Amino acid sequence: MPFPAGAFAAALTWRLLVFTLLWWLLTTGQQAALLFGAPFVIIAALLSTLARFRARAGEGPLQPVAPLALLRLIGFFLWHSLLGGVDVALRAFRWRLPLSPDLIDYPLRLPPGPATVLMSGLVSLMPGTLAVICAGRLRVHVLDRRGHWHQDLERLERCVGAVYRIPGF
Repeated sequence: MPFPAGAFAAALTWRLLVFTLLWWLLTTGQQAALLFGAPFVIIAALLSTLARFRARAGEGPLQPVAPLALLRLIGFFLWHSLLGGVDVALRAFRWRLPLSPDLIDYPLRLPPGPATVLMSGLVSLMPGTLAVICAGRLRVHVLDRRGHWHQDLERLERCVGAVYRIPGF
């Protein structure tokens, strides 16, 4: 470890406490859920502490983000997740599933790195989609090709670019 053990232990302890508290709140203190989540809390705390200390050691600095742009991105993501969830639920309850699945290739303007990974991850977390980065493009599987996917991906890309303060976004 290229960092002081005492500082690492303190940061790990702090993260363990915070993550345990968050898990306890999410599970409303149910004992079985706490036991189930304990290994995941430990792994998450350890990995996040390692990532933070490696970034400080110069092995991959964390990029600064624009706080207001991050809030806009969170709002955009939550709203589109809600819309996607409602859309998927409505499709599931219809007698005939109105599906027209497709793979959409979206040319990324974001530079390779954390911004493209974040965008791909956010797209994959939205209901009814799955994304992968392939040769500078974002390949997205959608449930219905007739949607406004290109405009939505463009808006998401602008939000992500603004978060990382990338010129032109």
